[in-house]
Amino acid sequence: MVAVLTVFANHLWNWPSGGFIGVDVFFVISGFLITGNLLRDAEKRGTVSFQQFYWNRVRRIVPAATVVLLLTYLAAVLVFLPFRAREVGVDAIFAFAFLSNWWFGFKGTDYFRASTDTVSPLQHYWSLSIEEQFYFVWPALIFLISVFVLRKAWTHQHRMQLAAAAMGGIVAVSLGWAIYRTHTAAIAAYFDTFSRVWELGVGALLACSVGLLERIPTALKPLLSWAGLGLIVASLFLLSDGASGFPAPWALLPVAGAALVIAAGVGGEPQYQAFLRNPLSGYIGDVSYSLYLVHWPIIVIVAELMNSGPGYDLAIIALGFGLAIASYHFVENPLRKADWSKFRYTAHEIRRRRYAPQKSIEYAAVAALSLIAVGVTAFAIRPVEPPTLPPSVIAQAPEAEAPGTAPVGPLGAELQNEIGEALKATEWPNLTPPMEQAIGGQMAPSEVVACGQVDLYSVEKCTWGSPDAPFRMFVVGDSIALAYAGPLTKLVADSNGQMQVHVAPLAGCQFSNDQIFNADEKSVAVNYPRFCSDLYRRIRNMPRQYSPEFRDRALRMLDTTMEASEVSEFEAIKSVSSKLGISEESLRRWRRKAQVDAGERPGTSSSEHAEIRRLKREVADLRRANEILKSASAFFAAELDRPATK
Repeated sequence: MVAVLTVFANHLWNWPSGGFIGVDVFFVISGFLITGNLLRDAEKRGTVSFQQFYWNRVRRIVPAATVVLLLTYLAAVLVFLPFRAREVGVDAIFAFAFLSNWWFGFKGTDYFRASTDTVSPLQHYWSLSIEEQFYFVWPALIFLISVFVLRKAWTHQHRMQLAAAAMGGIVAVSLGWAIYRTHTAAIAAYFDTFSRVWELGVGALLACSVGLLERIPTALKPLLSWAGLGLIVASLFLLSDGASGFPAPWALLPVAGAALVIAAGVGGEPQYQAFLRNPLSGYIGDVSYSLYLVHWPIIVIVAELMNSGPGYDLAIIALGFGLAIASYHFVENPLRKADWSKFRYTAHEIRRRRYAPQKSIEYAAVAALSLIAVGVTAFAIRPVEPPTLPPSVIAQAPEAEAPGTAPVGPLGAELQNEIGEALKATEWPNLTPPMEQAIGGQMAPSEVVACGQVDLYSVEKCTWGSPDAPFRMFVVGDSIALAYAGPLTKLVADSNGQMQVHVAPLAGCQFSNDQIFNADEKSVAVNYPRFCSDLYRRIRNMPRQYSPEFRDRALRMLDTTMEASEVSEFEAIKSVSSKLGISEESLRRWRRKAQVDAGERPGTSSSEHAEIRRLKREVADLRRANEILKSASAFFAAELDRPATK
C-alpha cells in the first residue's frame, strides 16, 4: 500500500519529493514473496516447476498489463499528435515484451526530467520489465541448486544456504555495478537491470533466511519494524527527483527500510502498526498492481485535456482508483483465480449455459459505465470552435494604421513575399522532418548534443569545418544555443570550406565563470569554470578582432531593439484590447490572476514560493550572463562582417 501510494502522489503532485522510492520498496517485497514461493515449491517437489511458475506469473501480470497497454494506445491515438501516438505504440510493444527499461535507456530517457508534454504514458512499465527479467533467470538458478542438492542427498536447509550464498554474491556484484553506473551514467543507471537486481536480491535473501529471521526475539520485532518504517519515511523526504547517487548508493535507505519491516513480520502477523493492517489498507494493497498500471497513463493523457488545478487532481484520483478497482475485479482477479479446466466446454454446453441474474446486472453496470466513460472522453476531446467576434464589434473596429516602414533591400522584399505567401496558406506544408517529430525529438544531432556535456566535450569533436576557413564562429550559451548549433553545422558543411564553427553550449547552464551546480543543487560541476575560461581564452585569441566603434554600435542596436520590442508589444495589447471592447479593469484582473499563478500574491503554496525564489535567483544569474552574451553576439557579428585579413 505504502509503495504504490507514494509513487502515485509523487507523480501527481511531485510530493513527497522522494515518492519514487516506492518502486524500490516494491522490488524488495516482490523478491521476498516470489522467492519464498519458489523455495516452498522446491521443498515440496524437490525441484522447480517452470511451467507452473511461469503460468502463475502470466495469470498474475499479463492480463491487466495488456489491457492497460491497449487502452493507453487507443487513448494516445485519440488525444496525441500522430507522431507521438506512434511512439506510444512502439513503447507498448517493448512493454508487452518486458523490455521497457532497455528501450527507455536506449532512447536516453531521463526519468527525473521528463515532462507530461513529452513523456511516454507507458514509461512506468520499466519496473515491471526489470522484475520479469529477474524472474526469468532466478528460478533457473534455484532449479540448478535443487538438482545439486538432490545429487548430494542434502537437506532443504542446504538448499536454502546455497540459494542465500548465490543471491548474496549477485547482490554484492549488482550493488557494486549500480554505484559505478550511477557515478558514470546516472540517467542510464536508473533503467539498468543490472543496477536494480540487488534490490530484488535483498528480498530474495530475506526469503532464503526465513529460518534465521524466525529466531528474532518478539520484543525486538516492533523496534525493527518502526526503524524500517522510519527509513522509508526519511527516504520520502530526504531524497528528491534527480538526486545524485540514485539508484546507488541512496536506494539503500528505502531498501534497508523495507527489509527491516519484512524481517520483523516473519513468523506471524505483528500486533502493531494497525494503520498498515486494517481492511482499507488491505484493499488498497489488493488493487495496488492495477493502480500502479493505470495511474501514470491517466496523469499523462488527462494532462492533454485539462489544465492543472484542483479539478485536474480530483479527476486523476477518481479515474485512477475507479479504473484500478474495475481492473482488479473484472480483469486481474477473475483471470488470476479462474479454474481454467472449467472452460473446456462443448459447443452444446456453451449454448446451454445461462448467466445468473446477478452476473447480468454486473455486466450491464460495467457496460453502462463504459458508455459513460466513452461519452465523457468524446466530449472532452471534441474540437473546439475558434472564438468569433460579434458582427457589431467587427463593424465598429477601425482598421489599424500601418506603422511607418523603412525601405527594404532585395533580401527584405523577398522575405516579405515569402511571408505573404505563407499567410495565404490554408494547410500545413509537408515538412521534413514532421513538425511533431522535430518538437518531440532531440534539439540537435547526437554528436552536437554531446558537445553540451562537460565530460564529453573536446575541441576536436566539437569543431566543424576547415581549419583554414576565413570565417569562424563560436556557439556558446545554454540549450538555446545548442538548438542553433545543429543548423549552423549544416551551414558550415555547405560553405565549401569558407566557414568553421566550434560548438560549446551546455544544456541547462548559463555561460559564466561562476560556479555551476549540478541537478541536485548541492554539488558543483567542478569542470565548468575551467571549461568557460578556456573558451574565453580561445575567443580572445581569434586573429581578427573587431573595433570598439563596431562593438558600441552593435550593443546600442541590440538594446534599442529590445526596448522597442517591449514598447511595441505593450502598445499592441492596449490597442487590440480597446478595439475588442476589453476594459482596463479586465486587463488588471487578468494581471492579478497571472500574479497569483506566478506565486507573487496570496494563494500560492510554500513549495511554489520556494520554486519562484529559485527561479528568481536563476533570472538574476541570467541577467548577469546576458551582458556576456551581448558582447559575444557583437563579436560574432563582427567576425562575419569584416573582410578576411591575414
